[in-house]
Amino acid sequence: MNPPGGLRGVLEAARALRAAGQAFALALVTDTEGSTYRKAGALAVVASDGGRTGTISGGCLEPALVQLCQQVIADGRAACTVFDTRGDDDLLFGSGSGCRGRMRVLAWPLPGAGDGLLDAVLAADEAGRRLAVAVAVDAEPPGWRVVYADAPATTGEVSVRIAPVPRVLVLGAGPEAAPLLALGHALGWHLQVADHREGLLADPRLPASVPRLSLRPAAALAALPRPADAVLVMTHLASADLEALRALADTAAPYVGLLGPPGRRDELLAELDIAARQRLQPRLRAPVGLFLGGEGPEAIALAIAADLQRHFHAPP
Repeated sequence: MNPPGGLRGVLEAARALRAAGQAFALALVTDTEGSTYRKAGALAVVASDGGRTGTISGGCLEPALVQLCQQVIADGRAACTVFDTRGDDDLLFGSGSGCRGRMRVLAWPLPGAGDGLLDAVLAADEAGRRLAVAVAVDAEPPGWRVVYADAPATTGEVSVRIAPVPRVLVLGAGPEAAPLLALGHALGWHLQVADHREGLLADPRLPASVPRLSLRPAAALAALPRPADAVLVMTHLASADLEALRALADTAAPYVGLLGPPGRRDELLAELDIAARQRLQPRLRAPVGLFLGGEGPEAIALAIAADLQRHFHAPP
């Protein structure tokens, strides 16, 4: 299977390069204007041999990004560049993207000036919290600092927020699980799948990189080292789904998706006591998924993944 996408792929590549002792650069989009492919907070890593993980454009700016990062590695100091595609000259003689936007990118060498920033991003992701940094874009060399409680950036700094990788627990390894986990892997989510039916967990279609928990729903939720950002209840067993909903009523999971039609949802909710129902319903998406049309496991998985993507990237 291909490496994970999104920020997870970037962080895993950075860990691997660091563990191998290979020099690389960490690049951060600090601010943008107009239409740009990526926005502030996007990260990429570029190894000394030019290998890249992460994107800042549809491909037109990546050669220049690699050049910037290789120069940073060679010089051993951070540097900044600005990509401006707003003018007609860029359309004819520059990147040719036609995006009509402006993007500033800073890059730091590792080992070296970028180690602290990478450590901060990794720690925030592990804790499941958003990292806020103020980047001194006009300093020589450019610097950064962590900011807390929405403290404003000072003159010469820009504020950048980097969201953690979403964590998703799938309760049930039925027919929708394999395509849903494959989509989540491509999108770069941290994933786990749990089912007490070991035969379903042995399905070869399930991505090998996704941890499998041979547990009932309540036990699987209790085994999580920290609450998931989203839990999908899709066991296709009324008793197991009810067990999951009862347990989830007492958790802080902000997104609870329940697979199945409205009538089944109402029957399951009727089995909960009033207090549990009140705690659960503001977070419950049931039936889970955007209505995109189609039927079958793959169409259902796509609908669920689309709704999760919308939820994860909603304005804070």
